[in-house]
Amino acid sequence: MNQVVDNVYRSNGLVYRLNRSNKKMIRGGTQFEIPIMYADLINGGFYSGYDVLDISPNDTVFNAAWDWKQAYVPVTFDGLTLMKVDSPRAVLDVVKYQFAQAELRLAEVLGVGVWSSGTNAKSVDGVQFAVDDGTEGASATYGGINRNTYPFWNCQIDAATTATGLPALQNLFGKASEGGRTPTVIFSRQANYDFYWALHTTNQRYPVEPAGHDVQLAQAGFSNLVFNGTPWLVDSHCQASHVYMLNEDYWILGVHPRADIYMEDFQVALNQDAISAKMFWGGNLMCTNPSRQAKFTALTS
Repeated sequence: MNQVVDNVYRSNGLVYRLNRSNKKMIRGGTQFEIPIMYADLINGGFYSGYDVLDISPNDTVFNAAWDWKQAYVPVTFDGLTLMKVDSPRAVLDVVKYQFAQAELRLAEVLGVGVWSSGTNAKSVDGVQFAVDDGTEGASATYGGINRNTYPFWNCQIDAATTATGLPALQNLFGKASEGGRTPTVIFSRQANYDFYWALHTTNQRYPVEPAGHDVQLAQAGFSNLVFNGTPWLVDSHCQASHVYMLNEDYWILGVHPRADIYMEDFQVALNQDAISAKMFWGGNLMCTNPSRQAKFTALTS
């Protein structure tokens, strides 16, 4: 199972990075609840001598909440197949083949889930749902917080720019930045990735590729470019014409220890000549600060 787990979590760039740096094992609870600081303290400041200090409490924090989400993939063998391959090596080959199919399927389920828009209530609350202002996602309520009531819960959106250009990229990157906190990864489909790549070649007498790449991602098999020192990766699950600038400091992939790609024992079917087991995953994806995330929604060239 260790190899299966590794293969699933290395299936696409976003799942790989979430598993590497943002996965948190969470045991029990009816929901994932995370305190969100939505305002600065009003009190505090300079004083002198016997000045009266205002120590009245300020309500600046409330909890965001996300539900548990579950995924599974079955692994099944019928009795006739087991008879046909009744030799140690043949059985091993069949088991490896079925597990390879199962891990590919679970990787796709998670890959789609982490990018979902919230339209499927059973799916992971994905990036399209989190990085939004209530116009593209399933609703204006994310993590139990309504974006119309609390605008700080909205992300930074550029819905006007249609042609990829460095000034537009820099402008949105700056809007998603605050102090030393900037987007840590950029995702798009291949077409938008190619638009960015072309910016570095069209004006060169001798075309050259954009300089730099994230070495760790490259070693893991993910080709990437760099913008402002931030790796730019391709993920086919992104929406077309969208480019996402994500700050991973504010993302949590919550997973239950007993459902972190857990394989149950094989069981004999009651009314069939077959054995079956299921591979499980349980958790959710949470963004604790959507305002530090950004996206282009209309880049077509």
